[in-house]
This record gives sequence, C-alpha cells and structure tokens, in this order.
Amino acid sequence: MTTTAQREPLAYPFRQPDGLGLHPVYAELRGRPPARVRMPYGEDAWLVTRYADAKALLGDPRFSMAAGAGRDVPRVRPVAVSGGGLLSTDGPDHARLRGTVAKAFTARRVERLRERVRELAEDLSRSLRASGSPADLGDGFAFPLAITVIGELLGISQDNHVRVRDWLEVMMSHTVSAEEFHKWNTTFAAYTAELVELRRREPGDDLFSALVRAHDEEGRITMGELMSLAPVLISAGFVTTFNQISNSCYLLLVRPERYASLLGRPDVLPRAVEELLRYVPLPNGFAFPRYATEDVELGGALIRTGEPVLVDTAAANRDPEVFDDADALVLDRPVNQHLSFGHGPHYCIGAHLARVELQVALEVLTEDMPGLRLAVPETELRWKTGSMVNGLYELPVTW
Repeated sequence: MTTTAQREPLAYPFRQPDGLGLHPVYAELRGRPPARVRMPYGEDAWLVTRYADAKALLGDPRFSMAAGAGRDVPRVRPVAVSGGGLLSTDGPDHARLRGTVAKAFTARRVERLRERVRELAEDLSRSLRASGSPADLGDGFAFPLAITVIGELLGISQDNHVRVRDWLEVMMSHTVSAEEFHKWNTTFAAYTAELVELRRREPGDDLFSALVRAHDEEGRITMGELMSLAPVLISAGFVTTFNQISNSCYLLLVRPERYASLLGRPDVLPRAVEELLRYVPLPNGFAFPRYATEDVELGGALIRTGEPVLVDTAAANRDPEVFDDADALVLDRPVNQHLSFGHGPHYCIGAHLARVELQVALEVLTEDMPGLRLAVPETELRWKTGSMVNGLYELPVTW
C-alpha cells in the first residue's frame, strides 16, 4: 500500500499542448494507486485519477472540504481561491446553504426555463447570421447565451454582463497577481453589496431576491454567506457553461462529420451533450481539495488524517475500465455516467440548467446553421493556457 513517504511528488498540473487532449501520464497513473503531487503553491496532495476512486472519494463524508479552512491549500497560483460557502462547507451547514438555493435549480423549474433559453438562442443565432460571416461563435453566441441565462435567474441586469465577465476572467486566471486579485475581488464585493440593497428596495422573482429574503426575513443564512454565495453562483453558472458551449462547438466543427451527424436528429442531442460533457477536460489544474478527517484506504493508497486529496474528473472520465473507447468522442454513447458534475453531496446544483443550455444551443445551431464550419485552420485557434478553465479566446466560424 502506498503511503505519504513512498514516492517523490509529481509536478502537477501536467503541462499539455493547447487544445482538449489529456496528458499521456494519466494513462500511466490510472494503472496504479493514487499518486502524490506537488502543485505550484501550497502543500503536497494526493491525486485521484481512476473513476472508481474518484466516485468513492466524492461520496465519502470522511473527506472534507471545510477542513481546508486555514490550511495552505494546494493550488496553481499564489492566491488561494475560496469555495464560497457551497464549496467550503460539509454536512448540515452545506445542506442548509444548498437548500437555500436549490429551489431555483430543480428539474421542474429549469424545464420551465427551456423555452426562454431557446428564445435567447434563436435571437442570438438570428443576430449572428444578420451580421454576416465570419463571426466569433464564442463572443456572438456562447457568451451572451450563458451570461443572460444566469443573469436573469440571479437578477443581474444586462448592463453589468461585461463587468461580470471581466471580473471572472481575473478570478479564473492562473497568472493574476495577489494585488490584482484582491483589487477585483473588492470591486465585485462592492457590486454584490449594491445588489443586496437593490433587491431590498425592489424585490423580484430572481434568486438574488430569494437570498436577501433568506437573510433578512428568514434568518437562514448570514450576510457573509450571502456575499459568498453570489460570486460562486455567478461563476459556476456562467464560466463553465460558456466554455463548454464553445469547446463543444469546436469539437464538432474541427471534425465536420461530427457536426453533420447531428443535423436533423434532435433525438441524439441529449446523448451528444452528455458525451461532450464527459470528453471535454474543462478544469485546467483547478480543483478544491478535500481533506481526510481520518485515515482512509483509497485505491491502494493510505490517506492519512489531515492530508489533502485532489480529484481529476477529466482523467476519471477517460477511464477505459468504465468507458469503452474512452479516448474517442462517441456522440451517441448509450451509457454515460460521467463525473463532470461531480458526485455525492457536492454534486453540481446547476447540472440540469447546464444540460438545458447545452442541448438548446446545439438544437438551434444545427437547425439554423447546417453549414456551420470553422473560418480558420485549427492551428490558428488560440487557447487560454493561463486560465483555470480550458477554452478558446475566440471561435471564428462561417456558414
């Protein structure tokens, strides 16, 4: 059994070429117990890459996110990223906070939003076509769709969309300085405080109004928890969906036969979305560590009390023990229990909303733009290598 002292830690995250491929070292790591890794900053950690180990850990209450408070957590930049309530609590506290926002993300409520998402996607598609090609599918379609959906759900006005995007680009940067990080964080905290006061004066049916009521009238959350929930909901609801839409379109267009296989086949789109979620390695060396609260044996490694563990869901999603032809994009894969939304008590609360947005985005694009294709050679596309989330600076397309 592997223990802390038995291996020299590997440098992590593993550097890989631009694009959405996985570093070849993952295949080797999946063949042995969890490895010790050393992030650019913070303490050493264990790295889990096998699907079975990842799923077991994510559902095991002996691994705590809250236990990282006050620790020199493993990370990719000097500044530690706070989980902000939902991602830094466990047990009853986590259940209480999750329950405060869960009603906005139930499958029934999200399904009622499907028509609104489609309306937005159709308007954006129409505008894109009217502006003429070539065009940036990311800036002209994926960005406004993702930010408008989460903005309407939370109660963020459209004139603040670019402000939110600029803030998130800094928050997601690997290379941001501590000074720049704190400057932007302070600015956004002030904006969140403005939102609180606005929703006190003008309450609505949006989630932010519900959070203000949960504090002011129901006493369910503290002001500190309200202030920490807002940026997490915004970032989780926008950054991942925006980049997933762009990355999915890139994968479909870089191999035109993939895109063609979806034309006129709306019944295939839900399975295609699940496969794209499995295949795209969206986080780029970005994971909130979980700390063992007691000695735990996991996949042949002994994790000691107080040791942090990182879960690489992108690697787990390519595990050949679970997925046939795991390194191939199989758009009609019949069974797909990927871990892109996590597992267990911290399962992504906005998973159903993300699925709806991705399904509708592909529905509208394949219906309105059957001739959609890349406007530049693949080698000219620029990847955000300095970001915590894999994505393109732009996705030039024509039709």
